[in-house]
Amino acid sequence: MIFEYASLRGSFDGMDPTVITEIAEYFRNNIGYDIPDMTPYVGRNFNMTRAGIHADGLLKDEEIYNIFTKKLLNRPALVMVGKTSGLTGIAYWINENYGLEGDEMISMRDPIVVPMKDWIDEEYALGRVASMSNHELEQKLEELSDGNFCKL
Repeated sequence: MIFEYASLRGSFDGMDPTVITEIAEYFRNNIGYDIPDMTPYVGRNFNMTRAGIHADGLLKDEEIYNIFTKKLLNRPALVMVGKTSGLTGIAYWINENYGLEGDEMISMRDPIVVPMKDWIDEEYALGRVASMSNHELEQKLEELSDGNFCKL
């Protein structure tokens, strides 16, 4: 309703739309409500791209790809890992999924990224057609890192 109001009035009139994300986090963390992944604005899969080229662009200049969502909802753009994600898409997914920032961030050259890509490529070579789920990727990352990656 906030965005509908702003689209009709041309202004938020002092409302802060980033509160939408804060409310969702409260529901998730304090109430224990499991928000469906595809829920507009607050679901885990909102504002997600599947193409590796977009992940590369996000790493180089996020503002080009994500100026509105970052400013209006204080949420990063996300990458769904699949057949075309490439090393950059996988690195971007790891950084965003685990909240890595600054010196903690990994690049496409990180030693964990290549085995992840090899596994993903093998899955698609065996006939997979669907994108990888966050749960699958998290499990494989844990396996490949001997349990050294954990959700923050």
